[in-house]
Amino acid sequence: MKNKIIMFLALIGAFLTVLDTGILYTGTVKLAQDLSLSASQLSWVQVAYVLTYAGFMLLGGKLGDLYGRKRFFIFSLILFAIGSLAVGLSTNAAMIISFRAVQGVGAAILQPTCLAIITDTFDGDELQKVIGYYAAVIGAGAAVGIAFGGFCAAFVSWRLGFLINAPLSVVMSIIAFKTLTNTRKQPGKLDWIGTILSILAMSSLSYSIAGSPKPILTLITSLVLWVVFIISQTKVSQPTMPLIIFKNSKRVGSYIGSLLFSAAGVIFWFYIPQFMQEQMHYSAFVSAIGMIPMSILLFFVALKSQSIVRRFSNNNVLILGLILVLISALGMAFLNNATNYWLIFPFTLTFGTGFALALTPLTASSMAKITPNIRGAASGVYNTTRQFGAALGLAWGLAVTSGISETSHIFKNVMMLAAFLIVIGILCVCALVLKKENNNESC
Repeated sequence: MKNKIIMFLALIGAFLTVLDTGILYTGTVKLAQDLSLSASQLSWVQVAYVLTYAGFMLLGGKLGDLYGRKRFFIFSLILFAIGSLAVGLSTNAAMIISFRAVQGVGAAILQPTCLAIITDTFDGDELQKVIGYYAAVIGAGAAVGIAFGGFCAAFVSWRLGFLINAPLSVVMSIIAFKTLTNTRKQPGKLDWIGTILSILAMSSLSYSIAGSPKPILTLITSLVLWVVFIISQTKVSQPTMPLIIFKNSKRVGSYIGSLLFSAAGVIFWFYIPQFMQEQMHYSAFVSAIGMIPMSILLFFVALKSQSIVRRFSNNNVLILGLILVLISALGMAFLNNATNYWLIFPFTLTFGTGFALALTPLTASSMAKITPNIRGAASGVYNTTRQFGAALGLAWGLAVTSGISETSHIFKNVMMLAAFLIVIGILCVCALVLKKENNNESC
């Protein structure tokens, strides 16, 4: 019973962080009207969350390794609750942007801690089953956020999507205090130089994608910071990002695959609701409702993914999932002139199925053969690649649609981009994850 409570705490915590990424997609118009935000200020409401979420992810994973997961799970929930409450009560641009950043820091600590708690608590087949649950809530979270955000904006207020996080986080913190057992502190101390460098490197990289007025200069700065950061990790005994994580090629392949997979996935979440509103002329709420069947199917397939893996093997399920996502992208690109939702509906279902089937094996591979003392750091690396992949997907989506005003052409370009990313992802997975799994490579 105790393990089930721990499982639900970790899954709900991870779900909240992803949910708040999607809520704004359908609530931006009402939010901008209520707070009189300019287009630039509105973009910073999302950018502030992305920057801190991605920037503090490596630190968030490491903190639990060093000082115990229980205390940082509770701390991150409280921080996330404070940020959410303040966002929901915001009255101006400065307030909402600042507290979206606070939310992002809380999410950056919470999400890798959730996955590390799961790997601490479960093992064997039971661990694989719970990782399937984790993949289900991560995969469905963005789509549920889009639908929930559309409902709140249409019938209540965009504020509800954030205010509801505060009491939920407080209740979870109380349950966690009574249920979780704090992991033993690891010897050593926090790598402050590495921590600062990782935050600056990841934040500047995200900023170069998400809205820097000088993206090339920001990107070069980020690359220099990454080089200095990686060099620094070879000089300390307790690195923020232990480089031994990358010794296993299977994990490296899963990180690359997850990055490309997330980049392709965010294109579906972001552009399908827009396509339904602008090409098919549905309301924001009806467009959000159109995402629900896909989300439900994704969730239930992910729940069953472990039994599917046991029957057909991890390799076959992973490749099948990627191929289904590829078929979905190509099908939607072909239907870029559709004006009826039911024409693209089958491809939303193949996407949901494929996403669920591929995400569970990729998540499991990313945590393969990780020792307990670096589970948080490994989880931080995995979630960083996933989060950064989503940012890259949006940036590349903007790049391939630059100067295009026709909705159908925009939709075709981004879906072809998603297909291209999945093809590259399949090649990387075949070269690293599947090959190394067959060779039983270990650290």
